[in-house]
Amino acid sequence: MMRSRSFQIFRVIFKERYRQPTLELVIPTMLVSNVFITAFYARGVFNTYGLVLAFIPLISVSETLAFALALRNIIFVTGDHIYRGSIISFLTMPIKRISLFFFTYFCDIVLPYLFWLFTTELYILLSGIPVPQYLILVYTVGYFFTENIILLTALSFKSGGIVTLLSGTILGILFIFGGIAGYYGIMTNSPLTPIATISNPYVFLIYEVISQKQVTYLNVGIYSEIIISLILFFVSLQKFRVMEV
Repeated sequence: MMRSRSFQIFRVIFKERYRQPTLELVIPTMLVSNVFITAFYARGVFNTYGLVLAFIPLISVSETLAFALALRNIIFVTGDHIYRGSIISFLTMPIKRISLFFFTYFCDIVLPYLFWLFTTELYILLSGIPVPQYLILVYTVGYFFTENIILLTALSFKSGGIVTLLSGTILGILFIFGGIAGYYGIMTNSPLTPIATISNPYVFLIYEVISQKQVTYLNVGIYSEIIISLILFFVSLQKFRVMEV
């Protein structure tokens, strides 16, 4: 009986975020937009360089779409319930808050990522292009890192405008200025350069394929993002558990 009740609540959360024709539009678009992988790969001796470019967010349509879908879910669905106070209707449902949080997190953040992962891996399989799985890992870690930042921001401020502004500012600073810091760090051989890998590892990936030199500290950013993402996740969980409306 509890399983049935939990499933019904999950369906309510899912349907609210993925009403028709959301899935019918998003999944085919993600699959077809991976044509950029083929386009960038067909650049002669720049094959690996092209693959890195094809997986950079904003250039990759499918990555950008997954990120935007999760952002919409967090700010304009879950966040909107918090801002308007309608979240109380979910909090009073016969389910533990921790379960409600996991249902919401799965629908808001995990599902868009799974859509992207499925369509990307399917395209790679069908195209036969040898895409390094490290590129999948880099986006995966960065995706959850950024979305967890947005989630914590949405749970901390009861204003959609403030959350949107803060999220855009924080992510813009991390990605753009992190990339600039990484570039100058490489050029000047600064000892602080590994810190920049946390916010924008793509600069270092491009440097690797162009210079044919391995950036040994690239994993510093990956591991750091994983740790920070986990911290953000558990802080968000705690804020949700004690949230008052």
